[in-house]
Amino acid sequence: MGAQEADAPTSAGSTRALRTPLLVAIGCLTAAVLLVLATTAGGITYLVLEKRVAEATTTFHGATYTFEHPVDWAETTTGAELPDPDQVLELRSSDETKYVTVLDRTGPITPEDACAEVGVIADQQGLGTEQNEVIGTREVDGRDALHHRAVTTALEGDFTSSVVDTWCITKPDGVVLFVAQTFSDDARPVPMPDTKDVLDSWQWTFEEGT
Repeated sequence: MGAQEADAPTSAGSTRALRTPLLVAIGCLTAAVLLVLATTAGGITYLVLEKRVAEATTTFHGATYTFEHPVDWAETTTGAELPDPDQVLELRSSDETKYVTVLDRTGPITPEDACAEVGVIADQQGLGTEQNEVIGTREVDGRDALHHRAVTTALEGDFTSSVVDTWCITKPDGVVLFVAQTFSDDARPVPMPDTKDVLDSWQWTFEEGT
């Protein structure tokens, strides 16, 4: 009995000795988990804010229409400097891989004529070596638009490939051409993904029947 009683304090002391590092370890683990959660939450917050910035848009007001486009598409030329007398807008992305051009043609011209003209220009400029054709139609705020696409992977310069999508949109007194060109070095270049949202945001500002 005496020996067993003498051993008891030693056992209790060992338990107390083990308990202190264990509590420290648990505390460190808890802090690490909280740090990971805080870092993850911060990362999520950053990604959400980054996404919101990417989704931010501004509105362009044309003569008879408006549409929204990303805020980081900067206007490049205006007024008398425009290369085409019917060109009303040219935008480009901050990385200079995306260009949007809007031409407002008034007169006896149809979407079919306008898209045929686009095909000729694409051929002359070497922008339709892989594809150069009308590929479909869609509505733009209730009005029909022909969709022409020109694709090439034989460019010289900063980029080797290009996709040019043009929507020839009928209006009461002519045609609006919305042109979206993407540059890359991809062997299979892809069209500009933003254009669907832009065309979905399109609104005519004239009264129907005029």
